[in-house]
Amino acid sequence: MTSTKCGVNTISAGKAVFLLTVGGGEAIHLTGESAPGPAGQEAVPDHYFRASQPGSAELNREYDQSLLTACRWAERTLCGRPWIRMASGEGGPIDEFGEDEAFAPTCRRCLALIDRLFPEPRRDDRFPLVAQIITDLIMEHGYAEVRDVPGDQQAALRKHVRSAVRRRTGHGTQTFVHESMIIFVCEPIHEQHAAENMRAAAEAVNRVLTGEPVRPEERAWRLSWDSWDIG
Repeated sequence: MTSTKCGVNTISAGKAVFLLTVGGGEAIHLTGESAPGPAGQEAVPDHYFRASQPGSAELNREYDQSLLTACRWAERTLCGRPWIRMASGEGGPIDEFGEDEAFAPTCRRCLALIDRLFPEPRRDDRFPLVAQIITDLIMEHGYAEVRDVPGDQQAALRKHVRSAVRRRTGHGTQTFVHESMIIFVCEPIHEQHAAENMRAAAEAVNRVLTGEPVRPEERAWRLSWDSWDIG
């Protein structure tokens, strides 16, 4: 009869399989499979199956013991840390301590490393134009803001613009992401325009104090990805 119990808590990246693991902190890590042979580590240590012994934890019986005790996993996580056991999965908390289930990694280093296993997304047709406009805006203002950037284009856009600005000026550029918006800031160039920015702010305050109408201004450094749809 086929078992209905839950197995190991894993995710796949291409042909690679990774175990979600915990140990030494709150982060959920990724652990790859070990080389073939008996040197692998169990997803859940033996003492979870020896509840009768003092100080041992009792395994949630929703899990298949044979799958959790297979010596299949590497001794260290993808980011190089030792780990204790598999993170709780579909079977619920592994033991009586009630740890919440986890279905995705939260370790930033593990996430960055696993990203390399996926193929680069195809660049949108408007990518070269938008990247050039952003680079020019940073060169002029030290700042640029682009909205509605598709998620699969964000990493490439940030990398491309940073490289382009450094190549042309020798300066680094910081990037900040909030949902579909990316902000680019090159501090050395931005400081060159500090006096201009302060003067514009003073004029705006003066208009408020004198009762002049204040209209929203179009910002040259603000653009939308969708405005350059050439499809």
